Amino acid sequence: MYSNKTTIALKAIIKFCYFALALATVFLWAVQFLGAHGVSWIYGIENRYYTLLCSFSLVVPAGYVALAYIDKLLSLVLRDSIFEVTTTRYLDKISYCCVYAGIIGIGAIIASFVLEIDAYVIMFFILMLGEFFMALLLKVIKKIFAKAIEIKDENDLTV
Repeated sequence: MYSNKTTIALKAIIKFCYFALALATVFLWAVQFLGAHGVSWIYGIENRYYTLLCSFSLVVPAGYVALAYIDKLLSLVLRDSIFEVTTTRYLDKISYCCVYAGIIGIGAIIASFVLEIDAYVIMFFILMLGEFFMALLLKVIKKIFAKAIEIKDENDLTV
């Protein structure tokens, strides 16, 4: 049987992800700053590092938006309002965030290819595939929920 403890735990994990995403962004920019200012153990990586830093920084806003809508979805679960139109809207917006991240991934692949950073090309390609796959999966789940809401509304009218 379903427990609200799971939903509450997921909401806590999402709060942690907000913090971790901000921390990762600050860390990456700090490494870039230190490398640009001659710190010996970092010096020399900044040319290749810009591709990673810029693509990550461009994806962070979409990550925050996706986390916010996932949090809202979990709030709907806690209120037992799952089969509502808002659920499909939230799923749609999360899938758009995934598409946006995939587009940034395409740009990162092109930049890595131009800069001849082979390892980054492969890494960004795998990430891009995952982002587009998640967008597709969320669109399918959205369609399933839309159909379920339609069936629920028809059943509510029959009673």
